Amino acid sequence: MTCQVIPLRPRRAKRRTFTVPGKSLMVAVPVALSIGWLLALPGMPHAQAGPNASAEHRQDFAISRGDLRPALEKYARQAGIRLSFDPALVAGLTTPGLTGRHTIQDGLDTLLRGTGYTTAQEGGRYVLVPEPPASAGKRPPSGPRLAGALTPV
Repeated sequence: MTCQVIPLRPRRAKRRTFTVPGKSLMVAVPVALSIGWLLALPGMPHAQAGPNASAEHRQDFAISRGDLRPALEKYARQAGIRLSFDPALVAGLTTPGLTGRHTIQDGLDTLLRGTGYTTAQEGGRYVLVPEPPASAGKRPPSGPRLAGALTPV
Protein backbone atom coordinates (compact mmCIF):
# COMPACT_ATOMS: atom_id res chain seq x y z
CA MET A 1 0.00 0.00 0.00
CA THR A 2 1.42 3.20 -1.05
CA CYS A 3 0.47 6.51 0.18
CA GLN A 4 0.22 9.32 -2.23
CA VAL A 5 0.42 12.92 -1.16
CA ILE A 6 -1.87 15.24 -3.00
CA PRO A 7 -0.78 18.85 -2.81
CA LEU A 8 -3.57 21.17 -1.65
CA ARG A 9 -4.16 24.30 -3.53
CA PRO A 10 -3.45 27.33 -1.48
CA ARG A 11 -6.57 29.19 -0.40
CA ARG A 12 -7.06 32.50 -1.93
CA ALA A 13 -7.25 35.35 0.46
CA LYS A 14 -10.66 36.97 0.72
CA ARG A 15 -10.81 40.33 -0.83
CA ARG A 16 -11.27 43.02 1.66
CA THR A 17 -13.71 45.71 0.73
CA PHE A 18 -13.16 49.20 1.87
CA THR A 19 -16.09 51.55 2.22
CA VAL A 20 -15.70 54.83 0.48
CA PRO A 21 -17.33 57.69 2.39
CA GLY A 22 -18.55 59.33 -0.85
CA LYS A 23 -20.29 56.16 -1.99
CA SER A 24 -22.65 56.07 0.96
CA LEU A 25 -23.49 59.72 0.30
CA MET A 26 -24.41 58.82 -3.27
CA VAL A 27 -27.14 56.58 -1.86
CA ALA A 28 -28.14 58.61 1.20
CA VAL A 29 -28.77 61.93 -0.57
CA PRO A 30 -31.32 60.65 -3.14
CA VAL A 31 -33.09 58.63 -0.44
CA ALA A 32 -33.32 61.66 1.84
CA LEU A 33 -34.62 63.85 -1.00
CA SER A 34 -37.25 61.26 -1.95
CA ILE A 35 -38.50 61.01 1.61
CA GLY A 36 -38.63 64.80 1.84
CA TRP A 37 -40.76 65.06 -1.32
CA LEU A 38 -43.12 62.34 -0.13
CA LEU A 39 -43.63 64.15 3.17
CA ALA A 40 -44.21 67.49 1.42
CA LEU A 41 -46.77 66.27 -1.17
CA PRO A 42 -49.86 66.01 1.07
CA GLY A 43 -49.62 69.70 1.96
CA MET A 44 -49.17 70.93 -1.62
CA PRO A 45 -52.19 72.31 -3.50
CA HIS A 46 -53.42 70.18 -6.37
CA ALA A 47 -54.77 71.55 -9.63
CA GLN A 48 -57.43 68.93 -10.28
CA ALA A 49 -60.80 69.62 -8.79
CA GLY A 50 -62.64 66.76 -7.22
CA PRO A 51 -65.50 66.19 -4.85
CA ASN A 52 -63.58 67.73 -1.97
CA ALA A 53 -62.58 70.82 -3.91
CA SER A 54 -63.39 74.14 -2.33
CA ALA A 55 -66.74 75.58 -3.36
CA GLU A 56 -65.07 78.98 -3.73
CA HIS A 57 -62.42 77.78 -6.22
CA ARG A 58 -63.06 79.50 -9.56
CA GLN A 59 -61.71 78.46 -12.95
CA ASP A 60 -61.71 80.05 -16.39
CA PHE A 61 -64.05 78.45 -18.91
CA ALA A 62 -64.60 79.05 -22.61
CA ILE A 63 -67.48 76.96 -23.94
CA SER A 64 -69.48 78.24 -26.90
CA ARG A 65 -73.24 77.99 -27.20
CA GLY A 66 -74.65 75.04 -29.10
CA ASP A 67 -75.36 71.35 -28.61
CA LEU A 68 -75.39 70.29 -24.96
CA ARG A 69 -73.52 66.98 -25.26
CA PRO A 70 -70.19 68.32 -26.63
CA ALA A 71 -70.47 71.32 -24.29
CA LEU A 72 -70.78 69.04 -21.24
CA GLU A 73 -67.87 66.88 -22.40
CA LYS A 74 -65.67 69.96 -22.93
CA TYR A 75 -66.72 71.38 -19.56
CA ALA A 76 -65.80 68.16 -17.75
CA ARG A 77 -62.34 68.21 -19.40
CA GLN A 78 -61.73 71.88 -18.58
CA ALA A 79 -62.98 71.53 -14.99
CA GLY A 80 -61.16 68.24 -14.38
CA ILE A 81 -64.28 66.50 -13.10
CA ARG A 82 -66.10 63.26 -13.85
CA LEU A 83 -69.54 63.99 -15.29
CA SER A 84 -71.95 61.14 -16.03
CA PHE A 85 -74.96 61.50 -18.30
CA ASP A 86 -76.91 59.54 -20.89
CA PRO A 87 -76.20 61.05 -24.33
CA ALA A 88 -79.72 60.07 -25.48
CA LEU A 89 -81.26 62.29 -22.79
CA VAL A 90 -79.42 65.41 -23.95
CA ALA A 91 -79.83 64.80 -27.68
CA GLY A 92 -81.37 67.87 -29.30
CA LEU A 93 -80.82 70.11 -26.26
CA THR A 94 -78.75 73.28 -26.51
CA THR A 95 -76.79 75.36 -24.04
CA PRO A 96 -76.26 79.11 -23.82
CA GLY A 97 -72.52 78.48 -23.37
CA LEU A 98 -70.15 79.56 -20.63
CA THR A 99 -67.30 82.05 -20.53
CA GLY A 100 -65.37 83.58 -17.67
CA ARG A 101 -64.49 82.50 -14.13
CA HIS A 102 -66.95 80.19 -12.37
CA THR A 103 -67.08 77.61 -9.59
CA ILE A 104 -67.74 74.04 -10.71
CA GLN A 105 -71.38 74.08 -9.61
CA ASP A 106 -72.09 77.57 -10.97
CA GLY A 107 -70.64 76.58 -14.33
CA LEU A 108 -72.77 73.46 -14.51
CA ASP A 109 -75.89 75.42 -13.55
CA THR A 110 -75.19 77.99 -16.28
CA LEU A 111 -74.60 75.32 -18.94
CA LEU A 112 -77.78 73.47 -18.00
CA ARG A 113 -80.03 76.54 -17.68
CA GLY A 114 -83.26 75.99 -19.58
CA THR A 115 -82.60 72.31 -20.35
CA GLY A 116 -84.72 70.80 -17.56
CA TYR A 117 -81.65 69.12 -16.02
CA THR A 118 -79.38 69.80 -13.07
CA THR A 119 -76.50 67.92 -11.45
CA ALA A 120 -76.02 65.99 -8.23
CA GLN A 121 -72.76 64.80 -6.68
CA GLU A 122 -72.49 61.04 -6.16
CA GLY A 123 -69.33 59.27 -5.06
CA GLY A 124 -66.84 61.83 -6.35
CA ARG A 125 -68.58 62.49 -9.66
CA TYR A 126 -71.34 64.69 -11.00
CA VAL A 127 -74.47 63.06 -12.39
CA LEU A 128 -77.04 64.69 -14.67
CA VAL A 129 -80.55 64.45 -13.12
CA PRO A 130 -83.93 65.94 -14.12
CA GLU A 131 -84.84 69.21 -12.38
CA PRO A 132 -87.61 68.86 -9.82
CA PRO A 133 -90.87 70.50 -10.89
CA ALA A 134 -91.23 74.13 -9.83
CA SER A 135 -94.36 73.35 -7.81
CA ALA A 136 -92.75 70.45 -5.91
CA GLY A 137 -91.98 72.62 -2.87
CA LYS A 138 -95.34 74.46 -2.83
CA ARG A 139 -98.48 73.11 -1.24
CA PRO A 140 -101.69 73.50 -3.25
CA PRO A 141 -104.51 75.43 -1.57
CA SER A 142 -106.87 73.32 0.52
CA GLY A 143 -110.03 74.58 -1.13
CA PRO A 144 -111.33 77.16 -3.56
CA ARG A 145 -110.90 80.74 -2.39
CA LEU A 146 -112.55 83.60 -4.11
CA ALA A 147 -111.45 87.12 -3.44
CA GLY A 148 -114.34 89.35 -2.44
CA ALA A 149 -116.95 86.61 -2.66
CA LEU A 150 -120.47 87.58 -1.65
CA THR A 151 -122.37 85.63 0.90
CA PRO A 152 -126.11 85.13 0.38
CA VAL A 153 -128.38 86.94 2.81
